[in-house]
Amino acid sequence: MRRTPVRCVVLLALGLVLAACAPSSTQGPAAWLDQPLDGARLPLGPQEITAHASDTDGVSGFEFYVDGTILVSASAGGSELEHTTVGWNPSRPGVYTVGVRATDGQGHAGAEAKAVVTVGEVVSPTSPSPSMEPVSSPVPATATAPLPSQTAVPPAATPPPPTRTALPPTQTPVPPTSTPPPPPPTIVSFQASPAQIQEGACTTVSWRVEGGPTEIYFDGEGATSPDSRQRCPSQTTSYTLVARGPGGEVSQSLSVSVIVDDQGPRIANVQQSANSVYCLEDPSEIEISARVTDPSGVRSVELYCNLDGGGEVLCRNLSRSGNRWSTTYIPQEHAICYGTMQYRIKATDDSARGNVSWWGTGSFDIYEY
Repeated sequence: MRRTPVRCVVLLALGLVLAACAPSSTQGPAAWLDQPLDGARLPLGPQEITAHASDTDGVSGFEFYVDGTILVSASAGGSELEHTTVGWNPSRPGVYTVGVRATDGQGHAGAEAKAVVTVGEVVSPTSPSPSMEPVSSPVPATATAPLPSQTAVPPAATPPPPTRTALPPTQTPVPPTSTPPPPPPTIVSFQASPAQIQEGACTTVSWRVEGGPTEIYFDGEGATSPDSRQRCPSQTTSYTLVARGPGGEVSQSLSVSVIVDDQGPRIANVQQSANSVYCLEDPSEIEISARVTDPSGVRSVELYCNLDGGGEVLCRNLSRSGNRWSTTYIPQEHAICYGTMQYRIKATDDSARGNVSWWGTGSFDIYEY
């Protein structure tokens, strides 16, 4: 059986209709700042900026800004959910605006996410007190002393007895002033990087305590300063840091958000290059493709085949190009030269659960000649 010109025209029109149904997005990825958060107070020194972004067309890159000036550009893997961390070393104390935006696989840039942070000790200028000019007081005139009398007073015949001077009372010693207690330790920084993770992933929690702490506990476990611990929570979890010293105790808590993915990948826009292929004389092939996306990433996409009800078997693995997965089926390679081939597509995500989803059913005819 041979293909006719009319049949080729019908197949071409069907391909154009399927291509027109593919969704498109021009909004650009949504981006979030995981670290630092808005209103954070950071020590002067090297910092880490962590962000994540999401888009159905895949996230291809990030741009980080400080006070409206680009800091660094970072590429991404093209998955629907991506995250990255870059370094930043502020040169002086101050208030800074940190921003990030992401670009999808189609080149569309999303809105910028911002956070206003304070770095180091910011001292407000104070106005000097006006100098006080000494005020001159007029010196009163001294009165003229009267002249002594010219007549001398004769001495008394019997000298008066000496006056006895009273002894001063014994003074009670003043006790010394007591020294005030020292202040409690200070938690300078306490943060998780990243602060939001996928189920099955891990984060690093770090901290720094000053002010002479004698005891430090993280999540009930003894620690030092500066120090860090890795945590891999299965659900959103809060962690507490406690520091004790001669002046008292301080504590601070933070939360690590866990994204739980219990859905299989989304399979859409399944296409095939033809409705029939030839096996022996003039052998041909058929390409089958689909768009597969998942917030946790896609681990594998497989093609399962069933020839005329003979039982379903795995016949091909699809390869990836961005969010597009495809494979080429050649009947001659499988020694199958006649019949109607039905197929389904199986996709497995890259989450800790390994969620699975199916698409089906498609079909094409195989002819010997």
